[in-house]
Amino acid sequence: MPRAYQIRSERERLLEAMVRIAAAKGYEATTIADVIEYAGVSRSAFDEMFDSKEDCFLEAYEAVFDVLLAHVTAAFEAAADEPWPEQIAAGLRGLVELLSMEADIARMAMIEVTAAGDDARERYRAMFTRFTPFLEKGRTYSGQGEELPADTARFAIGGATSMIFDEVRAGRGPELRRILPDLVFAVLMPYLGPEAAEDEMRRVTRDG
Repeated sequence: MPRAYQIRSERERLLEAMVRIAAAKGYEATTIADVIEYAGVSRSAFDEMFDSKEDCFLEAYEAVFDVLLAHVTAAFEAAADEPWPEQIAAGLRGLVELLSMEADIARMAMIEVTAAGDDARERYRAMFTRFTPFLEKGRTYSGQGEELPADTARFAIGGATSMIFDEVRAGRGPELRRILPDLVFAVLMPYLGPEAAEDEMRRVTRDG
């Protein structure tokens, strides 16, 4: 193994191995033997750190989601001087750019997690609620915050993640940038209404 790989902790290597193997073979077909071979770690070391394949997968999933959230946060905050809809577009752009470049992360975070059991699916739903703070400003920006349902952010995020899920499952993960205007519309429409959301969608399309 390259020295740079050897000096990483065994836990980090196992988590990365789980991401790569689960994305390539699917969660159900992935074995602990696959993971430890890829990571160059012994079975006894794996057993010291994780109770099971599912335990390792869930920790890897949380680590992957932390990366996604950090990427979106950085993009959103970089647009802090822009109007809220443009901040949302920037955050979504950061998300689809990362998922487009990292096919294994996209497949693991969006597809394989749904095959890893009830606990994993519950984590999947819970993790995406971590995006809701980006949308809270939309209540004030829209001017109709008090009239919006309490679950508006959840509905908006659900619509966007469903679109991304369909694209990744169909093997179009590397082309996710193509649906960025649609994602912008799906997230902004509950807050701005269809006409203003469509204007933002056209702006994103125009800006490329």
